[in-house]
Amino acid sequence: MSAGLLLSACDGGEGPTEPPTTGTVTSESTTPTEVTTEPSDIPTPPEVEAPTPAPEAAVDDHIGAIWAARYFMDLYTYMRQTGDTTQFEAMSAPECEFCASSIENVVEIHEEGGWVEGGELVFDIDEATANYPTADEPNYVVQFTVTEQPSTIHAGDGTSDARPGASGDVQVGLQYVDERYVVFGVNFG
Repeated sequence: MSAGLLLSACDGGEGPTEPPTTGTVTSESTTPTEVTTEPSDIPTPPEVEAPTPAPEAAVDDHIGAIWAARYFMDLYTYMRQTGDTTQFEAMSAPECEFCASSIENVVEIHEEGGWVEGGELVFDIDEATANYPTADEPNYVVQFTVTEQPSTIHAGDGTSDARPGASGDVQVGLQYVDERYVVFGVNFG
């Protein structure tokens, strides 16, 4: 009877989901036994360093607006990869629908145990332009062409969704308020 139980316990069922570990197990006798588990196929998020704004992003002029837009795009990528929305939220005006939607999406992915791999936004800062605020348009409007690198959204249940990269024109509306830039809108065209 004990032989039947032993064989049924070793039916090869599902593999373990924990990371590989090797250790020594000591039974009641003092003979150590080496134990190894199989590696998990579920990827884990890498450590990502938070972006730092360029010194130019603290200046209230068209160059500062361009660098602030650059920093905001870097924060967008960082937020998606890490789930840390703090700096992105701090730079987002309450009226910014793109900002609110992006934050909501990121929170949903990360609260469910997921994360985003890749998806960096690349653009040439030297080709960006900015319009000064006017009476009709109180924002600096920064325009540039951006390329979003391919990304993979890893869900908390272990599934993933690969997304191709894309390119397009972007406009970021920002204002210099209380010694810092605040984003009021982002349009992808």
